[in-house]
Amino acid sequence: MTRNNEIRLTDLDAARLERSLIEQLRQSPEPPQGTAELEALLDAAAIVPSATIDPAVVTMNSTVVLEEQPAGRRMTVTLVYPKDSDPERSQVSVLSPVGRALIGARVGDTIIVSVPGNAPRDLRVVEMKYQPEANGRFDL
Repeated sequence: MTRNNEIRLTDLDAARLERSLIEQLRQSPEPPQGTAELEALLDAAAIVPSATIDPAVVTMNSTVVLEEQPAGRRMTVTLVYPKDSDPERSQVSVLSPVGRALIGARVGDTIIVSVPGNAPRDLRVVEMKYQPEANGRFDL
């Protein structure tokens, strides 16, 4: 995952992600894949009040359109907590390589996703279909 700008997270997302990580660690003797990377991301992020987050920033439960570069293939995904992950419904866990790259990204950003055993993929965030905070939803 490569970042070109500061990662911004809402205060509610940061607190919920911290709780989610603690729960994941309690349930498994081995830390789930992506846990250490997400912890580092949380430590480095700028935390902002949920009501002031830019509507172009990917937050938890946001639905975005990604375009694979240079092929142009598009996919719509929703960024979710690990317990809500469902690849068949395009619900991507924040612990996955795509999820970790998406959290805090902005519309127009290109994220580079590295999945073990595969070549890195460049994915451009081309559209924000839904962001909870932009819709006054602070409970998701």
